[in-house]
Amino acid sequence: MSEFTGKSVLITGASSGLGRQLAVDFAREGAKVAINYAASEQGARETLAAVEDTGGTGLLCRADIAFKDQVEAMVAKVAGAFGGIDILINSAGLSIDQPLLEMTEEAFDRVLAVNLKGPFLLAQAVGRLMVAAGHGRIVNISATTAIMARAGNANYAASKGGLNLLTQSMALELGPAVNVNGVALGMVDSEIVRKLFTADEIRQSEESVPLKRLTTYEETSKFVRMLASDAAGFMTGQTVPFDGGRVMR
Repeated sequence: MSEFTGKSVLITGASSGLGRQLAVDFAREGAKVAINYAASEQGARETLAAVEDTGGTGLLCRADIAFKDQVEAMVAKVAGAFGGIDILINSAGLSIDQPLLEMTEEAFDRVLAVNLKGPFLLAQAVGRLMVAAGHGRIVNISATTAIMARAGNANYAASKGGLNLLTQSMALELGPAVNVNGVALGMVDSEIVRKLFTADEIRQSEESVPLKRLTTYEETSKFVRMLASDAAGFMTGQTVPFDGGRVMR
């Protein structure tokens, strides 16, 4: 029996990508999974179907995490259905790349709202429940862009840099009941990466990594689940690069 059996897990951005992988993997280990999405109901329903295929329990939760009222309504819904929230995975993320001198205020504000304000609002709403219950785990999905910025995504880099320090603030103020950690992802071998980057850019990224490859959603999910487990019980306030060693370069 997995240590996640019977646990309640809220995963933001779970209609696709890493969020979907995490939902399926937590469900496979016996957790009850709340599947958050903002726009893609079809994608969220596909995630729910995949969760149910494992024999697990899923709950669809539509909410734009940039808005407090929607976050609080979602958290109340999940807590009411599952009897609380044991684990929060802040996986939702948005990238709107534009050159710095051409970046619109709307693009800057929207990325910061989803990538930074959203985890803050969730930490407040879920954190209150976890502190009252005396236990909880939060894992924030960050990026190595917060450590090594690249041209054209100042808004994304700023949001993830802020998220890294927000992770520390969460850990300081929600402890000792709640452990809060982050994962700074590098490139993942995925459909979205192949849409955003050229084949040459992906090859260059692979060459810059000592392990000479990209990670996968399956591999990343294992690491995120470790941070949510008892194995990381004495770890908090850390954002760990999960990038094959690229940040060393």
